[in-house]
Amino acid sequence: MVMLLFAMQVTADDSITVEETQSKYDLRVNRIREHWAALIPTRFVVQNAGNMGTLSAGIGWGYGKRGQWETDLLVGFIPKHQSTRAKMTMTLKENYIPWSLNLSRLFPSAKNKSVEQWSFEPLTASVYLNTVYGHEFWKSQPGRYPDKYYRLTSTKFRLNLALGQRITFLIPEKKRRRSRSMSLFYEISTCDLYIRNKIEDSYVPLKDILGLSIGVKFHTL
Repeated sequence: MVMLLFAMQVTADDSITVEETQSKYDLRVNRIREHWAALIPTRFVVQNAGNMGTLSAGIGWGYGKRGQWETDLLVGFIPKHQSTRAKMTMTLKENYIPWSLNLSRLFPSAKNKSVEQWSFEPLTASVYLNTVYGHEFWKSQPGRYPDKYYRLTSTKFRLNLALGQRITFLIPEKKRRRSRSMSLFYEISTCDLYIRNKIEDSYVPLKDILGLSIGVKFHTL
């Protein structure tokens, strides 16, 4: 009887040890999965103009307590126009969306329930760096130009700033296929080179340094 009780105690202790070991292992696996899951894109982006190509497309990630931060990585296309060939661009873009307002709060008297599926972001602020691939562009001044002729200027990289707005539609659960929501947006942007031209020549009109771009985002996660 004593031996039986001892065997049962040993078995119980072993089970507890296994369960504790398994629990710690599961926690570790979950942490690893969460870290890798953070690399999964949460949206797809298509944008026209914006100093990053006639048309750009790419992936993005959203984060922050309210999803107010976004990082986008886009590849763009520039037709050859008067040049000898078309060119490809790449853009790394950071967005900040301080407010998101549900339209049902803006229009409380609206009887249509579909209003609840729409939200409005009255301000988006973006900073992004883009580059154009091609031997015609350089990141440091070539020797054929006078010293400091193109100081602080690179034709290889452009630093851009943009302000805009967007409206988002939350797709009903029964109709969701590949996306949970879709956002339409526009931005007014400029770049470091245009700002420099304006500072050096105050007669340069704003319309020459500002550009309009439009785009759409499909939020998948």
